Amino acid sequence: MDQPVQRVCPHCARISFESGARCPYCGQGFRRRTGLVGMGFLLFLFAAVVLGGMFLMLVAAGNEADKKLDREVSRVERNLDQQFDQIQGSVREELDRRLPEETATP
Repeated sequence: MDQPVQRVCPHCARISFESGARCPYCGQGFRRRTGLVGMGFLLFLFAAVVLGGMFLMLVAAGNEADKKLDREVSRVERNLDQQFDQIQGSVREELDRRLPEETATP
């Protein structure tokens, strides 16, 4: 006659001779589920590191884009100021040429 295998429940630590998948005393499965909590923590840690790295990369890229935009705006403002100065000088020259000189009346 075939005797059932002696098993120890990993949850309640009782010995049973059942061949089923669950302990007859506590109802839990005979298989231990080690690693699920650890694996979940590692996955959470991995996701946090990846998301944190992406956040830092996006912040750095945003800062660099702001610096580049500021430099470009400053360059355009300088060019615009130079062009306005040139236009103002040209307008003054033209006005001086077209307007008669004021003569002093005694």
